[in-house]
This record gives sequence, C-alpha cells and structure tokens, in this order.
Amino acid sequence: MESTIERTLCHIVLLSKHLDHYNLRGAIIVSLMELGVPTKCAGFEFLKKAIELKRKDPTRALAKDIYLEISLHYKLNSEDLVEQAIRDAIKMAWRHGSKEAWEWYFSYNGRAVVNKPTNSEFISRISYILEIWQECKITKGDRNERD
Repeated sequence: MESTIERTLCHIVLLSKHLDHYNLRGAIIVSLMELGVPTKCAGFEFLKKAIELKRKDPTRALAKDIYLEISLHYKLNSEDLVEQAIRDAIKMAWRHGSKEAWEWYFSYNGRAVVNKPTNSEFISRISYILEIWQECKITKGDRNERD
C-alpha cells in the first residue's frame, strides 16, 4: 500500500512535469484552482499574493506582516478585510471544491481531512508544497544540464 508521503511526492512530481513552463505565480494559481478557490472573489487574489509572499520568506508573520502588505498593495483600509476575504475564499473552496484535491494537499499520515484549515494552515501548506515543487523543478533542470 502506498503511503501518504509517497502519494504526495508522486503528485508533486506530476505537478512539476506539467508546470515546468510556469513560474511560481502560475503554480500558485493552478493549486488554488485545483482546490476550488473561486477565481471571481477577492480572496483568490489575496491568497495568491499571500502564498507568494510566504513562499519568498517563510518566516514572515501572516497577520502582522503579510495581511498588512496585501492591504497596502490593494489600497484597502484594513488588513482585517484581507483576512476575512481569504477566510471566505477558503470556506467556499472547502464546501464546493474537489475532495480529492483537499485530501491530497491537506491529509496528514493518511488521515482524512476533517476540519477546514485556518488561513495560516492553508497558506503555509500550499507554500510548502510549492517549495517542494520548485525543488523538483530545479533538480530536474540541473540533471538535464549535466546530461
């Protein structure tokens, strides 16, 4: 029986093959769409930016730093608006998105996903998966250059 880690690695390798021509932003968009985050809501745009910022610097604080930067970027009055829009986007995706995608992105040790992830869990998890994807892409590129 295939472990969760093996399935995760296989999915990441599959993503890396299909997303070779995309940059990080493209991979973020594909991941959000795969999970069912509605593209028409502001939370989709905010999630893209939050994941991109978290991916560039994993040590950044979400509420005090990333939400503030997003609110300034989009000229909003408050970072609370950013937090709420992201929460609503995740909630819509949780209710209407692909259960298989949610299981792949958020299951741990083979346990089914029971609770909707928090904003922080969602952003951190997608960011981490994309970090692994980029490592696969870099490793694959390095290997091709040596051949």
